[in-house]
Amino acid sequence: MARYDFNHLERRATELVEAGEIADAIRIYLFMADGDQSLDAGYLAEKLGDCYEQLGDLHAAKYWYGRAVEENPEVRLNAKKALARLRNVGIDALVKS
Repeated sequence: MARYDFNHLERRATELVEAGEIADAIRIYLFMADGDQSLDAGYLAEKLGDCYEQLGDLHAAKYWYGRAVEENPEVRLNAKKALARLRNVGIDALVKS
């Protein structure tokens, strides 16, 4: 597998987000996160949460924001705010009979 400069990957992902190519940015962030148990101290998880929220996938966004806070609760303040904002995102409507 080719080696990548993660600074370059981060810049490219940011460019993609700015261009509205969120799904491609997610692919880069997932590649960067693969094998990184701390998700770079929650940074990558927060970026994934941001991307999924922009796509309107609030369940995925909530998951990734939660991972960001788990990894670094003192620093991932934006993820904490996002979790509060998404606190009502759940599955009740899916499991009601």
